[in-house]
This record gives sequence, C-alpha cells and structure tokens, in this order.
Amino acid sequence: MKYMSFLICVFFTFHGDAQLKTDNQLTTKIDSSVDRAARVYMKDSSRVGLSVGIVYRGHSYAYNYGQIGLATGRLPSSRTIYEIGSITKTFTALLLAHAMEEKRIDWNDDIRKYLKGTYPHLQYASGEPVKVVYLLAHISRFPRSFSGWADNQFKSDSLDQGLKQIKLDSLRPYKYEYSNAGYQVLGRILENIYGKTYDELLSREITGPLHMVSTKVTADRKSQSEMTNGYDARGKLMPPSADSFPGAGAIRSTISDMNIYMQYQLKETDPLVKLTHHPLFGDLENGENALPWAVGRTRDWDYYIREDGGTKGYRCFMVLYPDYQVGIMLMTNQTDDTAGRKLYEMTAAIFKELKTGAVH
Repeated sequence: MKYMSFLICVFFTFHGDAQLKTDNQLTTKIDSSVDRAARVYMKDSSRVGLSVGIVYRGHSYAYNYGQIGLATGRLPSSRTIYEIGSITKTFTALLLAHAMEEKRIDWNDDIRKYLKGTYPHLQYASGEPVKVVYLLAHISRFPRSFSGWADNQFKSDSLDQGLKQIKLDSLRPYKYEYSNAGYQVLGRILENIYGKTYDELLSREITGPLHMVSTKVTADRKSQSEMTNGYDARGKLMPPSADSFPGAGAIRSTISDMNIYMQYQLKETDPLVKLTHHPLFGDLENGENALPWAVGRTRDWDYYIREDGGTKGYRCFMVLYPDYQVGIMLMTNQTDDTAGRKLYEMTAAIFKELKTGAVH
C-alpha cells in the first residue's frame, strides 16, 4: 500500500504541473518548502533534472525532479549520479589536510618539491617560490585553467607542458584569483607523494570511512547505469568531463552520498574538516576564503560555508549553515548562464523557511 501511494503521488504530480515529475510526496512542511523552491527553478523549460539534499538538525532528506536525460522519462533517485564540478576541490583540500597530518607534505613547501619535472620559472619576481598553500587558497596567480582542459583535450601527459607555460610576472602572490589549474596540480602532487591514484586516496581517506559508495572519479560498470546525461543551455548532450587531473573537478556523486558528506562537514568532529573551514584572508562580513570554501554571512547575519561546481553539462551548489545545523545540496544535469544564480536563490528560499522554523 505504501508503494502504491508513492506511485500515485508521482503520477498526479507529473500530470498536474506542466509535466514535472517528482518523488516529493508533500507530506511534511519540509517537503512543501523544497517543492515550492524546486518548481521555481524547474519552470525554465530548458531544465532537465534536479536532485535536492537537505540536512536539518541531524536528519537527511532527498528529493528528485525531472529526468535523468531528455526524453527518457526516468526520474532521478537518491542513487542517480551527477558530476559535482568544483565541489571536488573540498575533497582535494581534505586529502591534503590528511597528508599534512601524516607529515607527507608541508603546506608551506615549494610545490616543486613534489613535482617530478624541473620548473625553475615557478617562482615570483621576488624569488619566493609557489607554496602548496597558495594553490589551496587560490592566491598563487596560476591561470584559471590550463589550455585545452575545458575542451577535454588536456591529457595525463600534458601537465608538464602546462606548467612550463605558466608565467608568474607578479612580485608576490596573495591576490585571490580562482584557479582550476592550481587544484589540478594539487591532485597530481597527492598522487606523487602517495604513489596512488586520486580515486584510491579518496576511497581510503574519505568516501570509504564515510560509506559514500557512489562517490568517485572513475565510474564502474554498475555506476554507469545510474549516471545522468548532462546538457548545455540549448539542450545539447555534453561529453563526460575528463578525469586526467581529478583534483579540480572530476568527482561524480549522488544526493544520498552528498547528504552524508554534509553531515560530516557540519559536525566538524574531525579537526581536519575544521581546518579546511578556517578562513585564510578577507573579512567575514564581506566574504572570506578558506580551503577552498567561501565563508561569510548573509544579509541577515547568518554564517555560511559554501562551494558550488559546474562542468559542461552540470551545475551543483552546496551551502552549510553550521549555527543551524542545516545543509543544502542541489545537483542538476543542465547548465546555462542563469543556473548558478537560480540555484543560489533556491537554497536561500529553502533556508529561510528552515531557519524560521516554518517547516515544523
């Protein structure tokens, strides 16, 4: 009977609101809060699928809307896999925190200590070397991306050439400039110091202990069947993101796993997690940068920790509100110029109701 009720709920939601399919059963105020915000986002006809994860006072909730691929008619589930883009960087920072704890690396070291090539030019005009922490905090003055990376042409043997093309003509670092290239290098450094792949390190240090069984870079055969299709603004099917240098944005995951990850991040019982939340520069009122999280306060003075991610066919957004023990994760398989802003607005609308207790 419970299963039949679920099917009826999906059926009438699907046919009652411009063909929007969902598994949200609308039985609680949290369900309704998420549904209102999700429908605003999904009313754009170019949207394809959306999965929503909520952590609220120790409990986790998951909701799905739309399709895993155009014309499939197949609703996403808590096991559906999305590319999470730059949210990968939060895993990379945590892996480097583990490496520091194990004394495998010192964040104040010259990055050349951990690279196999010779790069005499990787220093600033003052003679100061590029340090590991500069890459972590996006203050190294490295380019946003290596040439060819965005077009999936940057292969495993391209890092040496990419590093040789970098020109650091500034006197010193410390200016914030977002860099995928820096995190690609950090991913390679991790592989060099451990002699293991990024996926192996991810499983050993994070996803294995947390039982995040579907979070990885390279999908196995079983995972392939749960993978969404990603689309651009025109509805064009986009190729999967390259995984040659996974540290910047190559992880795939599910809403079920990301709820586990948000619980872990919110609790901060692991001192290494707390370390990655620690602001490095800026001021809290105007926005600070941690490793690599953005931290700050909303207009209502609510403290947040945030990271978003985008690839050619995906857009994701994660925000944590530690003071309220609230986490919100949005995963979509379509992206355009408005997706990031609209996802931010969706998280703000959901949090407003969670914060005020309107969900009780």
